[in-house]
Amino acid sequence: MVRYLTDDDAAGDGFQIVHEPQLQRFALIKKAQVIGEAHYSLLGETGINFDHTVVAPSYRGTGLSTLLAHRAVTDKIVRGRKIAASCWFIEGFLAKHPELLDAPDQ
Repeated sequence: MVRYLTDDDAAGDGFQIVHEPQLQRFALIKKAQVIGEAHYSLLGETGINFDHTVVAPSYRGTGLSTLLAHRAVTDKIVRGRKIAASCWFIEGFLAKHPELLDAPDQ
C-alpha cells in the first residue's frame, strides 16, 4: 500500500485537495471524483467547527486522511477563528498536532 506523506507525493499520483466554500468542505479528489471530504460549519465570524471527515475505504491507511485534515485546519478560512472539532478524526489530528492550534492568527 502506498503511503502519502506530503501533498506533493499525493499530487504526483493524481490526488488534489480543494476547498469548496459553497459546500463548506475540503474535498479530496482524484480524476474528477470526490473520494474524501472534511466538512465544516462556520460559527459566526470567530469560529469554525469541523463536523465530518470521511475518505473512501479503499484509500484509508494511505495518509490521505491526514493530508486532508492538515489542509483543512491550516487553510486561510481558519485564520483568526477558534477551531472546534465535533468530528473524531479532526479532534484526534489536532490532539497529535497541537502546534496547529497556536498558529498565527488562530
